[in-house]
Amino acid sequence: MKHFLIFVGLLIITTTVLAQGTTLTSINYRKDMLLVDEPKITGFEGASAIVEFETLIDTPAAVAYYGVPHTEGNLTTPRYRKAVKGTHIGNKETKHRIAMDLSKLEDVHYDTGLIANNGGTIVYRIEVFDPRIQTARAYDRRLRYKRDGAPKTGTYTKLVTLTEGPFVDLVTHNSAVISWETDIPTKGTVLAGNREFLSLEPSIRHEVHLTRLKPNTVYTYQVNYDIYTPKYTFKTAPDIGTRIKFKFGFMSDSRAGVGGGERAQNGVNAKDLGRFAIELYNKKADFVCFGGDLINGYTSDVKDYTWQLETWKRTIQPVAANIPFYESMGNHEQVGAYYKVTAPHLKQDEFYIQFTGTVGEDSAEAIFAKEFVNPTDSRYELGIPSPEKKGSKDMAGADVGPTYRENVYSFIYGRVHFISLNTNYWGTGYRSISNFGQKSQDKTAINHALKHLGGNREGYVLPNQMEWLKNELDAAQKDISVDWVFIILHEPPFPNGGHVKDAMYWGTPGEGGTGGYNDKDVPLGDVLDMRNRFWKIVSSKSKVLAVLCGDEHNYSRTLIDSSVHPDFRFPVWQIISGGCGAPYYVQDKSVPWVDKVKAFTIDKHYCLFSIDGNQVGLEVYNDSSQLLDSIGNLTTIR
Repeated sequence: MKHFLIFVGLLIITTTVLAQGTTLTSINYRKDMLLVDEPKITGFEGASAIVEFETLIDTPAAVAYYGVPHTEGNLTTPRYRKAVKGTHIGNKETKHRIAMDLSKLEDVHYDTGLIANNGGTIVYRIEVFDPRIQTARAYDRRLRYKRDGAPKTGTYTKLVTLTEGPFVDLVTHNSAVISWETDIPTKGTVLAGNREFLSLEPSIRHEVHLTRLKPNTVYTYQVNYDIYTPKYTFKTAPDIGTRIKFKFGFMSDSRAGVGGGERAQNGVNAKDLGRFAIELYNKKADFVCFGGDLINGYTSDVKDYTWQLETWKRTIQPVAANIPFYESMGNHEQVGAYYKVTAPHLKQDEFYIQFTGTVGEDSAEAIFAKEFVNPTDSRYELGIPSPEKKGSKDMAGADVGPTYRENVYSFIYGRVHFISLNTNYWGTGYRSISNFGQKSQDKTAINHALKHLGGNREGYVLPNQMEWLKNELDAAQKDISVDWVFIILHEPPFPNGGHVKDAMYWGTPGEGGTGGYNDKDVPLGDVLDMRNRFWKIVSSKSKVLAVLCGDEHNYSRTLIDSSVHPDFRFPVWQIISGGCGAPYYVQDKSVPWVDKVKAFTIDKHYCLFSIDGNQVGLEVYNDSSQLLDSIGNLTTIR
């Protein structure tokens, strides 16, 4: 194996020469990234706020839409009222400048308090046309300002601005966490009920723990970050072990869809994600579990990955200020090292791309933990799985993988126990493209990547996480305060659509009956054995009611029992809900368990579970609010 360096400008590209002349060349891979840096308010010219930013490539002048955050009830949504076209700076089509005249909002026809309050908060959306994909990309931001003097002629000054949140998370029977971010470091407080909770250290990011709360009680709160936010509400969980009615939502796969605009907003289908979040709130869901593929991801740029996650958070924020979201990781939550692969058997202009997840603070898992507020432990104080070690001495790459912090966890609500797993830990694989006719499920390319780059196969559950799951389920089965267990993950053990090619099967699409992958002579190739070990653990406990999955962009409800495999003791529902906006997959009826599929649709959708005593109901709605599937009591399989 030979290594040499190619210098391109200031970028150092490492090329590795493998056997038979195949080369891996380190590259920047960031399909969704267009902005170089965060748009910045550089100051005011009269009443106009000046926004400047830079793009990676030449683009036409950008457009800004601006208006006010409008509040009715508990949901705050942007209402854009004015628009302005920007200019280029110094005739460079990568450098952009926009002047938003705020005095145009300080008008009797549009004013919502900006005149009387001598300023306030405005919202704005920057739209930049990306010629690479022939569509506009949108970036939503906020600005808070003050005005000294009369509208139009006064002096305008930027104030500390809330850039994210607030969000409510980790709601238990006696506590909750409120988090938010500002553009500059500040102190902050949360006023909840008649009590004030402090965040004394100046910081950009705040997580304030509310303690000594009453169970099953509605609280009103406000965040003060220099000024009070509007009022929001949340309800604490019931006492542990209490049988009380509640609802929770489940959905997955909100990565960018097809259709442009808000269907593809910085890696997120903001149109469908935002709508479904609001519908779950209006249907009185107490919380929402999200099963991965929040974003497009698949990038070598940490900034790109982080911005996409932040776009996802901004989309759900109006709802997530009032009910908690519990996020799990999918295969698209991936940032790592990317390599252009060339080989003698390919034509001169042909190549494909391999990638591997990184470890440490820049890993996808560590950044995910930083961006979200999820449980940091097991419900039973079992901790989290230890980072995994590489599969064998023949595999290259790091010896130890990234953290499981805040992507593998558990919590309880009433008498229902929830477990979040990471079936896309430390992901390595084949991604794309050029004229090379390989499919994304090409096993040779995947095995090549695993051998030379290390990491983990998509959908493969490594030993430490598997052992942690067994211990967690052992504890839940013995817990007299638990009626049912839901396991939330991304990759389905028994795929029914577009991911027969990988997930926990790795079969051939349209030929699922020929079997999945089970080759112990290749890195992590015993996929079927691993899947069966996993489901044997899942089905060994009578309290495990359902495994909730994403990955496939459709809905299916499948009953897996001992007729699928004799080691599967108790029947367990596998419910795939991957319809939050990503491009759809049709059903693959060639899989051996096709007769176990009780419902299937390609409609965009979300799931609403209702817990009433010992009964668990399910309703599934599409984006036209039509009921697609309804089960009065999922527990009748017992």
